[in-house]
Amino acid sequence: MFRPLLLTVILLLTACESEVGGDRQSGVSSKATHPADASIEWFDGTIAAAFEAAESEGKPLFLYWGAVWCPPCQEIKYTVFKSQEFIQLTRLFVPAYLDGDTEEAQAWGEKLGVMGYPTMIVFNPRGEEMTRIPGGIDILRYNTVLELSLNQMRSTASLVQIALEDPTRLSADEFYQLAYYSWFQDTSAVPEDIDKTALFLGLSMSAPEGELSNRFYMNYLLALAENNASKDAGKDGLHADLAIAKRLEKILSSSSLILASWDSLAYSMEDILALPAIDDAHKAGLAALWASSVFDLRFDESLSKSEKLAGWLPRLQLATRDDQRLAEDLQKLLRAELTSADDATPDSFERQSVIDQIGYIYREAGLVNDAKALLLAELEKSASPYYFMSSLGSLAEKNEDFEQALDWRKSAYESSAGEATRFQWGANYVLAMIRMAPEDHQVIAGQASALLSEFHVSGELFAGRNFRTLKRLNENLRSWQEEQEPETLAFLSEIKRLCDDQKEASLQQQSCRSLLLEDALLAKKLVQAS
Repeated sequence: MFRPLLLTVILLLTACESEVGGDRQSGVSSKATHPADASIEWFDGTIAAAFEAAESEGKPLFLYWGAVWCPPCQEIKYTVFKSQEFIQLTRLFVPAYLDGDTEEAQAWGEKLGVMGYPTMIVFNPRGEEMTRIPGGIDILRYNTVLELSLNQMRSTASLVQIALEDPTRLSADEFYQLAYYSWFQDTSAVPEDIDKTALFLGLSMSAPEGELSNRFYMNYLLALAENNASKDAGKDGLHADLAIAKRLEKILSSSSLILASWDSLAYSMEDILALPAIDDAHKAGLAALWASSVFDLRFDESLSKSEKLAGWLPRLQLATRDDQRLAEDLQKLLRAELTSADDATPDSFERQSVIDQIGYIYREAGLVNDAKALLLAELEKSASPYYFMSSLGSLAEKNEDFEQALDWRKSAYESSAGEATRFQWGANYVLAMIRMAPEDHQVIAGQASALLSEFHVSGELFAGRNFRTLKRLNENLRSWQEEQEPETLAFLSEIKRLCDDQKEASLQQQSCRSLLLEDALLAKKLVQAS
């Protein structure tokens, strides 16, 4: 059974006041770029050296992967990484910070199977991955997962195998580890041929009653929504519908259960209630209960500023169904609470998360002008204004003001910083051009080619998020080329040249060649079709 880490161990540790954090030049960590990381002693060296240090010191390794512009990353920094208990716990680990724009960061991201920012992974001293921690849970649960990893934690992948064979063999600690695993950010722990819905439902039935069982059940419902397996779940007809409705009613009638699954309940009401396995007779009542229960907990002190605001989302989704306009009294209350949150967040880095959430909530409420005014005002305050420029571009595009939308996308790209970030924002600008101004051949072709020349080390282009961005850009350029027939598109030949420059049999060369093979197969199909 889980026991909190002995306080005497923590009390004996000396808190370090040195300002250590991610350094964009060295690749992992050095001096902090802002006070958010001031009390965590991030490892000063490469990721490879961090793994070596963990092994030689017999300590587990805590890896944080993030980016300066990423709102959820700033959320983590201003909640979890400021928790004194969490800071003390990191003294028992080798904590390594990997910024997505640093050298070899994307290659490491590819090697570790990292898909998005932020990602937090715990490795044992031998470098074997134990678990991944999701965002959106309260600080105490982060601490608990770290404490568990100090007690001979088994890898999540091995626990999944046990769960598939006989979940009753899992201990309470192991159920906890699985309940707070980042399932939807990482798929490697579950074999490809395994149905996640069956896995989560089985875990829900076997786990200790309460918080853990219900987190698994919410993951079961999310998996149904994700892969459209709800048709199978509904084969039992009314019985299956009643079982799901009753379980949701139970969860939504308990404050503690709601808070334990806040990361799904605050954001997924519409997706889950859209399941065919929930009959229409129960959907209206569930929606009303869901909206009111989550809304009533929006000031709970276990929630961060941003997550408190998320308590509005189910209420807004219910109030604006069928394109209904939000009632005036609700608009007034919403504006007052969002303005209060804005005023209470002076730090430019912390604001990245809070303002992003406020803008999202305004849009969900149908208050687009409020969202636009908020984002325009934030450009002067944000440490990463290009992120909000992209949001302004999306608003303009939705309003079919394509000229303004492209201006914002271009400005966002031009003001962005960091190789991986600039490539992502530049690709977004080119993709926006393809959508909104496909006839502008010269600008699209020229800008696409220019993106490739920005990489100091060309191999960085063919790894991690960079490569996923490249694939999406390449696919869209191929379709655009087929439809528009521009005179030249140097982008494709430049990719081939860069591919030839990669080290033989390297990950980068393999990725690049897979891209060229896809292009060749597509070209062959086009010839056959013509």
